[in-house]
Amino acid sequence: MTDVNHLADRVAVTETVARFAWSQDLKDWDGLRAILADTVTLDVSEHLGAPSQELSADDFVAASRAVLEGFQSTHHSTSNVIVELEGDHATYRSFVVAYHHVPADEVDWLVVRAFWHVDLRRIDDEWRLRRIRVVRKAPFAGNPELYTIAAGSAGKVGEK
Repeated sequence: MTDVNHLADRVAVTETVARFAWSQDLKDWDGLRAILADTVTLDVSEHLGAPSQELSADDFVAASRAVLEGFQSTHHSTSNVIVELEGDHATYRSFVVAYHHVPADEVDWLVVRAFWHVDLRRIDDEWRLRRIRVVRKAPFAGNPELYTIAAGSAGKVGEK
């Protein structure tokens, strides 16, 4: 691989993961689906305690939508990015700070500080997310019940 191709792949991998963050924050479900492999492993065991699960891309989008639709806003910001390439496989690691907001009686925000470990595959000349692992070592800031509150709000979207 030439240096130019290597750099182009690093940029493409980084942009794909940026699209992952943007699609969540903008609730762009078609955009999210466009960057996924046919199956995606979601591992939030070190973040929320839920077991790792392998989902079809469509089921991954549906699960993301079920979690995120209830939030009035989210903002996922990554930094300290490391990209490792080996042929058609890439590993992306970064620090992520995610802000979540939903109207609540008490504290109406939640900030998560974690690490993203994302595995990608080149499929049809596009980088696609294959595995997403969220590792949270820091405590939540704000209201940790906001995920539950947002889940209850998700069914009310469009009812206003």
